[in-house]
Amino acid sequence: FDPFSVLSDRRQLLFMPLYYLVIATPFFCSGLALALLFTRGTQQINRLYAFDLVGAGVGCVSLALVMPRFGGSGSVVIAATLGMLAAAVFAFAQTRKLAAVCVVCCVGLLALSFAADRVLPINVTTLKRPLPYPPIYTAWNTFSRIDVFERPGNAEKGTPAMRRFVYDAGTAATGSQDLRPNVREYLQTHKDDNDYPSGIAYIGKQKPSVLVIGSGGGAEVLDALHFGARYVTAVEINPIITEVVSHHMSDFWGDLFQQPEVNLVTEEGRSFVQRSHETYDAIISVHTISNAAVASGALSLSENYVLTREAFEDYFDHLAPDGVIYFTRPESHIGRLFATAREALERRGVTNPTTHFYAYRIPPDDWEKKMFGENRSAFEAGFLVKKAPFTVDEQRRIEALLGVGQPPHDEGRPAPETLYSEAEPHVG
Repeated sequence: FDPFSVLSDRRQLLFMPLYYLVIATPFFCSGLALALLFTRGTQQINRLYAFDLVGAGVGCVSLALVMPRFGGSGSVVIAATLGMLAAAVFAFAQTRKLAAVCVVCCVGLLALSFAADRVLPINVTTLKRPLPYPPIYTAWNTFSRIDVFERPGNAEKGTPAMRRFVYDAGTAATGSQDLRPNVREYLQTHKDDNDYPSGIAYIGKQKPSVLVIGSGGGAEVLDALHFGARYVTAVEINPIITEVVSHHMSDFWGDLFQQPEVNLVTEEGRSFVQRSHETYDAIISVHTISNAAVASGALSLSENYVLTREAFEDYFDHLAPDGVIYFTRPESHIGRLFATAREALERRGVTNPTTHFYAYRIPPDDWEKKMFGENRSAFEAGFLVKKAPFTVDEQRRIEALLGVGQPPHDEGRPAPETLYSEAEPHVG
């Protein structure tokens, strides 16, 4: 079932009810079992309900232990093993043969759980651009599966090796090129400002203090070091990624996260900001988005608490007087960012916030147009809001660093286009 293809693939109209029917079946069966227990054991309802609650609690705690060890598919098989064990217990008083069959099935399922990720693979969605090489590392935690892919370097073409984190088999990705032998040497040999796109947040700033929300593969941390940041706090919610970049594969990252200016924190970004006592010259979040919730059919209408009005008020509370917030999102989200940030500014007494904003888009390339249509809005657009008004010179330098109005890049990627600037106060 692919919810993104409901309007273009007629088969999805069949897959959708089948998908939810299959998902509902185990809940119906387990609910029926509990209902039978409660209605037939009314004299001991207090004990039955207590064990029901205790079992649910143990199950939640066990998930944190089982998922990293057995993965998503293995955890499903472990759950089936426990269900079969319960069937054996219930059958024992009625027929020993059936109980014996259940025990044999338990053993078989337990054995299967160690190979379930290969035998019964779970894919939330398909890779947007399938990779021609297998993952070099895979790990699960309670809320995600992370695969690390490596694209070998090509000395003839001068392309470096790349490693990418792919979330949940394709819902999002982040990564870095090879920074070996160390990040300082890399920065010395790559001095072109255009190689560090989030540098537009540092225009007019000397030795800024930077907060990166969703540091992922570390691209924005690298940018901050290039532009002379005196301190970088990198907040990443996924502990698998922080473990890989700071320990397991830290050599590939050139010890980026071991630099004295860098502090890597495993935490949810908004919660970290609320508790922080630091003041930052730039708060940056570059494309920290995922379609996992929608792709799985769950939580598709849930709020993103990094983008609420209250979140922007938290960001402004932790910005220096000349500080800037820089987010990149799909172009369709930019209007919301304007509305939310404007309201947050007005609540702080800014009566004319028009000169506090800058926005741009990177037009779709030929591949995106072919896949999603000529009229597709840009997947990548940038939004900056400054605590103090932007100057004309700052906006001119931002456009120069982005390459606005320049010819397409060598790889055919269109040059960025300005969506909003001080000189043209409207979006789109």
